[in-house]
Amino acid sequence: MPVDVLFLGGTSIDLIQDKNKKIRNRSVGGGITNSAIIAAKLGLKTAMLSRIGKDTLGDFAVKFLRSCGVNTKGIIQDPSIRTPIAIANIDKHGNSKYTFYKNPPKDSIVPLKGVPKDLLRSCKIFHFGSSFSYQKETSAEALKYVKFLKKRGVFISLDPNLRPYAIKDKRAAKNRVLGLLKWVDLARLSETDLKFLTGHKNNTKSLKSFKKWFRCEVILTLGAKGSIYPYMSLRGAKRRSNLNLIKVPAVKVKVADTIGAGDAFNAALLYKIAKIGERRVFSNIKPQLAFASRISALICTKPGAHKALPKMAV
Repeated sequence: MPVDVLFLGGTSIDLIQDKNKKIRNRSVGGGITNSAIIAAKLGLKTAMLSRIGKDTLGDFAVKFLRSCGVNTKGIIQDPSIRTPIAIANIDKHGNSKYTFYKNPPKDSIVPLKGVPKDLLRSCKIFHFGSSFSYQKETSAEALKYVKFLKKRGVFISLDPNLRPYAIKDKRAAKNRVLGLLKWVDLARLSETDLKFLTGHKNNTKSLKSFKKWFRCEVILTLGAKGSIYPYMSLRGAKRRSNLNLIKVPAVKVKVADTIGAGDAFNAALLYKIAKIGERRVFSNIKPQLAFASRISALICTKPGAHKALPKMAV
């Protein structure tokens, strides 16, 4: 079956703690996996590429993904590893910090050569990121996907989703992501991502540097402060480059937690690109960002990364 978006990233079981350290929710997670689930609920044909254990948690994850409409032909269930677990601790503002129990990067690789050919041939969009963009082994394999699919004219989307507190060799991780950014068509960055990659604390200065370095489209998400789309234009007699910023506010809601907010934003953008095309999305970006903000806000109204969005919501 053809797929609109092919996703590559980690799949885990998320255990969500409240402020009293009690587990109050269990769900299938992983940033890229969340985006695959939400995109499927929005109505896209999605497929997931990841590597998990051949265990009870892995079986639960596959069954859940299928129930959401995600194609799981590309998920490897490996009996020699365990399905990763992520424990999310939620603060009083609904923000989360994670403790990860996962496999070594080499045991998370999904080899390009083993992926079902129909998934690679039929996809229109390829979305990847998180640890698959900055860990040595998984990043190297992700680059193979990017180069292979780029030749086919597939739209390449990246969400680095960097967590500096969990990265030991920050310089090496930064260089891997910068290397991948030379190949992608879209990068959706958080403020943490942008600061990590550019070294600047000021968002405007960071975005100007980013746009000089890379040709890809970039969207900066700011949580409750909304999102920004930067673009360069030539002005003046000397035709100097000028940075322009299109800003869209976030949608205000009562927040249960912010798990999956950025993943939902990604899924909504990919939905629009799949449905109306890259050119129409970026030539009229404001309504597209507003749509992504609405989906992201909706996700925040219930605990977990995708429970608030019913299947085929739009």
